[in-house]
Amino acid sequence: MKDFFLNFTKILETNSKIYWSIIVGIVTCLVLYVAEIIHIQSIYPHISSLDSTVVRTIIDAIAQRYQWGRIAVILIALIASIFQYRKTKKILNLG
Repeated sequence: MKDFFLNFTKILETNSKIYWSIIVGIVTCLVLYVAEIIHIQSIYPHISSLDSTVVRTIIDAIAQRYQWGRIAVILIALIASIFQYRKTKKILNLG
């Protein structure tokens, strides 16, 4: 277990792209969240229905697209960090 943590910290110290891929993923998710808020606020006045279920259906459809976008961004960030981790591990001959 001790060797695992020593190797893990050595890999993280060697390649900062591991950190940056996660940070960029989180920031992109925050940007998508703000874009979702602005998008819904700009569309809401143009919805001409007084029925709350129609309004909720329209807003939920938009929110669901942004949610899938955020999920995709996080998955891409995790895959990129795992790729960088394995690449650095192979370069340092740690396993």
